[in-house]
Amino acid sequence: MFWKMWEMKQMYDKYKKLQDALKKLLIRAKEDWVIAEITGEQKLKQIIIEDDELMTLANKSRLEKAIKAAVDKGQAKAQEVAMEKTKDILWFDPNDMAWMLGWMGGWNWWFPGLN
Repeated sequence: MFWKMWEMKQMYDKYKKLQDALKKLLIRAKEDWVIAEITGEQKLKQIIIEDDELMTLANKSRLEKAIKAAVDKGQAKAQEVAMEKTKDILWFDPNDMAWMLGWMGGWNWWFPGLN
């Protein structure tokens, strides 16, 4: 029983370390003249527009597209970095979780009453 408690404490410590590492990350993604800053927790921190002179009504559509593209790039990179940090700290690939949960026909094979 104490061994299981020790294992749970170890896993908690690893998750805490991962959480702290992701809080410290800042991803910058650039599209056109827009920079999106995304945290390792995949939250938008800020949008930076590098050239104020380009913020005209004529460039509105281009600016909107650049903002969306920069945010999309930043979120994709943040997800990629978070996956790598997860592998480094927790020692497993989060992509394998779907396989693990679906193994042997999923949980319904083990617990048929949980349909």
